Amino acid sequence: MNVPEVWRPRPMKLCPRFGTTITLQQLLPDIQVFGEGELEVAACHSQASRIKPGDLFVLLYPPGPRREAAIEQALQRGCAAILSEDVLVGLNVPVICVSDVRAAYGHICQALHGFPSQKLGVIGVTGSYGKTTTACLVARILVQTGHSVGMLTSLGYFEGEDSIFPKETTPGPEELAQRLARMADNGCTHAVVEVSEKALKQKYLAGLELDTAVFLNDDRSRDDSSDARRHWFSLLSNLRAEGLAIFNADDPRCRAVLAETDHPALTVGIQATAEIKAREISRHLGEEIFYICVGDESFPVRTRMFGRHHIYNCLAAVAVGLAYQVPMEVIIQALESVDQIPGRLQPVLGGQPFSVFVDAADTPHALSVTLQAVRSQVQGRLICVASLPRNCRHDLAKWLELLDGQCDLAVLTLGDPGGEEPTALSTLAADLGKSPRRVVLPDRTEAISWALAQA
Repeated sequence: MNVPEVWRPRPMKLCPRFGTTITLQQLLPDIQVFGEGELEVAACHSQASRIKPGDLFVLLYPPGPRREAAIEQALQRGCAAILSEDVLVGLNVPVICVSDVRAAYGHICQALHGFPSQKLGVIGVTGSYGKTTTACLVARILVQTGHSVGMLTSLGYFEGEDSIFPKETTPGPEELAQRLARMADNGCTHAVVEVSEKALKQKYLAGLELDTAVFLNDDRSRDDSSDARRHWFSLLSNLRAEGLAIFNADDPRCRAVLAETDHPALTVGIQATAEIKAREISRHLGEEIFYICVGDESFPVRTRMFGRHHIYNCLAAVAVGLAYQVPMEVIIQALESVDQIPGRLQPVLGGQPFSVFVDAADTPHALSVTLQAVRSQVQGRLICVASLPRNCRHDLAKWLELLDGQCDLAVLTLGDPGGEEPTALSTLAADLGKSPRRVVLPDRTEAISWALAQA
């Protein structure tokens, strides 16, 4: 590696929206800056096409032609400096070298927006499934007590005034900091953030402070266990010193991480020993009755949303509510007031003589949880219209085994073909249809109409 001969710390300044100017050295003490001149940065971007004169360009690309093209475009657009894990030579702007560019990116974004999470009570919810529902339940509990609550979930982003349909479950570092800042500006007291697996892998939450971290479940295989463990501990590192972690004691991964954390924690569960427990009473399509048990007290809950998985969501929301000292009576009222959540076993009522539900399960395990909840209450046939993800080839066998095992009839659509060749799609369709219990209809509208006609 050709390292520039001259290096010395430069006063690289960040100019946040709030507060006083800080230096990069204060925010990231271990950085190395190569290049001449002082620098003030008011914005940073990881997309070269968004760079404006004076901005910091965050280099996330691995070595290769795309990286070189991105650097060239950022320079042409007037970037003031480049943030990188590698020393870059021959450039006419300073290069800021860090050991972890994604983590540094998150910290800088939070700083440029005045550390908005320090002005909010931020609750992060993660897990393989149940995140959106739990986030909605938590928000309803806090709103019920008079708080103004912002939300960032797969259903939408709400900043205290306007709702926006999201491009992804958890926004990237720039947008995350920006939206949290808007929540604070709009008078929100709390923010509920659905934390996706992608957000954990790519460190979107770096620099953000959490009041509470909720860990629901993890359905990944043993092969992915080390990554999952590292990502969960990364989220725990976002907790304030007095922050609370909430774990599902019935989930093995949750128990393993709980055993190794020093943070204050609450456990919830149905089967395992836990501080907040549930006791199932009765279940029907469109109704779940259970008790929430806290200490020596039991509180009955009757909700229109059903399934054991929903009880776990309710337990996690109860734990958050109690952490914020919300009375149990108010918590129960909030849980019971949530009749449905879009795409989460959402009932479709059109006067038909059979039940219809819409669910957004996008992994085999999530769909299995949904089908188990419905199957236990169905006397007749269970028909599932499944639009398989375009990237399902690597786990197609899991999808088909699940559908064959839990459905009387699976009506499969190919979803978004994702640019695949027609011949590849034809082969996939042929594979999908090799069972008398499967029908392949590529057009989703046609598939739904056909399935309804069979009911």
